[in-house]
Amino acid sequence: MKLEVEKAKRLFILWAETERFEQKVAEAKQIIESALARYNKPYVAFSGGKDSTVMLHLVLQYKPDVMVFLWDYGKYLLPRKIFKEILNIADTLKAHNLRIETTNAYLLLKDKAHNIKGSVLLEHIIPSLKNIEGYDCVFVGLREEESLKRRRRMHAQKNITCIPEVWPLATWRWLDIWAYIFKHNLPYISIYNLYGPLVGWDKARFVSFFDHDFDHLGASNVDSFLMWKFKHEDRRDNTK
Repeated sequence: MKLEVEKAKRLFILWAETERFEQKVAEAKQIIESALARYNKPYVAFSGGKDSTVMLHLVLQYKPDVMVFLWDYGKYLLPRKIFKEILNIADTLKAHNLRIETTNAYLLLKDKAHNIKGSVLLEHIIPSLKNIEGYDCVFVGLREEESLKRRRRMHAQKNITCIPEVWPLATWRWLDIWAYIFKHNLPYISIYNLYGPLVGWDKARFVSFFDHDFDHLGASNVDSFLMWKFKHEDRRDNTK
């Protein structure tokens, strides 16, 4: 597995030397600069996944004190080991203004929690961020390549919440993401080294584990193969 990762890394670094890759980085930086000139109080939506890690690294170069918003799915959908890795990524990138939000519903419903994040964000957290705290835009690591639905939404400039979204990586391909990560030696969560060689680095995605909200991506099937120990262990001990 380690050999496969090293082979992929060498290929991604080669792509990072191309003019096309450099153009993508320049475009992303221009989008960030324009947004910072237009909006007064932005924040970054950070998940710990590869796309949001790249985006966070780019934004922090311009605004080191930017608020970084992280949603915690709880120990039943997000192993604490992986959550610690996400926190380490934020710390390594020097995201000092990190804000973590969650809900007790995850503890009550455990792995049967569905569509919890969206309702809490839309009904409570996002309105408070905008109307009380004054945040007026959010950097989101969405890419058109990920799905037709996402591409259509981005082309229509449709925001999910009342806070305008900025997508610096909109036209990036998966190859650009990994090239940037390895070129800048950015940290990334360890599950990518498992999922990449198995399903392909282009299809390796990070979502909450054993979460039926992502069954349409086939995530639960892959999780059952790679994360079986987490699924069957006594998660009462998985709190540290």
